[in-house]
Amino acid sequence: MPDIDVSFVMTVYNKEKFLPSVLKALLNQSGLKNPEFIFVDDVSKDRSVEIIEEMTKGMPNVQIVRNPKNQGISIRINQGIALAHGKYVRMLDSDDIFPIDSTERMIALAEEYDADMVYGTFTKTGKPAEELTNEFMKSGFKYYYRKDALRAVLDGRFTRMGQLIKRDVLQKAGGADEDVFIQDETIPLRAAFYANGIVKMFADVVLVPKEDGNLSGNKIQLDHDRFLAYYDFINARPHLDKDILAKLNVRAVSAYWKYIRKISKCPMLTMTFPLYLYTKLFKPQPDMKKLGKMAQVFKSIKTGVLRPKKA
Repeated sequence: MPDIDVSFVMTVYNKEKFLPSVLKALLNQSGLKNPEFIFVDDVSKDRSVEIIEEMTKGMPNVQIVRNPKNQGISIRINQGIALAHGKYVRMLDSDDIFPIDSTERMIALAEEYDADMVYGTFTKTGKPAEELTNEFMKSGFKYYYRKDALRAVLDGRFTRMGQLIKRDVLQKAGGADEDVFIQDETIPLRAAFYANGIVKMFADVVLVPKEDGNLSGNKIQLDHDRFLAYYDFINARPHLDKDILAKLNVRAVSAYWKYIRKISKCPMLTMTFPLYLYTKLFKPQPDMKKLGKMAQVFKSIKTGVLRPKKA
């Protein structure tokens, strides 16, 4: 049997409405020699798993993982990453639709530049999922390569699923931070720490269908998860180069400031505002005592924020 060229890892939770279209585009990805498909269910209450079973029946290299307990996206994506055998891993949410040729194009760039990570952009189409299943990428898109993946991630925006990452790098990084519910910020950070080279494509590799309720609409959840992504990363790696620590600090403080703006009637009269301005202007090294207090504020939020449910 030939080696697996790419492992697709999908987390699944109550997405029966989207899955027929998502799977049609996923299973028809072009130019692949021997792909693997790993579906990790987080105790869906609808027909999500049954739809996957029906649409992948008889296909090789398919794993469908059922779990006894709902634990959250980050834990489930890590479960799938640990099972992957491909040279590359490409991850997706169960409502993300891949253009038919997107994986093929991403692998081609990874191979051309010997890059461990390839990222593209995404677009919220506003269209029903069934209208997106036969889409191809636009030709003539621009891209760039940087050998220093971590600095590239901190200088730009590398979020959402759909990225392509070398399996050994992703597994060495430990996948997503399991203290953070949404994995979008933590995976690029943690993988980039180990990666040798990254390609950023200015082309949509994920098409988001018309949504009906999504975690991205919960702005406090996003502030919470973004802050903890950067705080945990700094906390675990205090000996990073000073310029990297400064960039991480700016992102952490900015996430906290966004939260304060949402909950305070007069945010500019709070002590956070001058700290935010100082951090943005002068880019100091992280003050772990201050960041620790911010972390405690986020962790004390009782309602409206989802957190991983560890075993």
